[in-house]
Amino acid sequence: MRRLAFALPLAVAACTTAPPAPQRIAAPAPVPVIAVPPPSAPADWRDRPYTPGAWHYADRSARYAQDGARPLLVMRCDIASRTIILSIAGNVPSITLRTSYAERTLPAVPGPDGNSRISFAASDPALDQIAFSRGRFSLSGPGLAEIDIPAWAEPSRVIEDCRG
Repeated sequence: MRRLAFALPLAVAACTTAPPAPQRIAAPAPVPVIAVPPPSAPADWRDRPYTPGAWHYADRSARYAQDGARPLLVMRCDIASRTIILSIAGNVPSITLRTSYAERTLPAVPGPDGNSRISFAASDPALDQIAFSRGRFSLSGPGLAEIDIPAWAEPSRVIEDCRG
């Protein structure tokens, strides 16, 4: 009986058929690669990232620059004339100032340092527009890259210094 108990599973195994041979599946066709263009800069200047840099304030002057680099923008108060001078890197005939309130293009004057300058009386409403612009303002000139700058406390401090 013991022999039969061992032989029965072998006999059953011998009666089963072999599994079917695996079917050959064709390799999938290569998927075409579609080049996605890099994202473009937002059309509206208020949606663009800030130009890299940070504000630094000292002695009635605020500079916007990357660490160790030449300032992109200098905003300073000439206390004697109660004038605020904005100086941007580059030589251009005019500078366009954009705030969340308005856009204004002003003739630029070349400075001795190769920068272009525009100036405002300390009471000019354009300065309030810079100070209270919704988080940013922008400066540009023909042939220069636009700079989008955060409206932090430093520009407001220069304005208040000049009005004081």
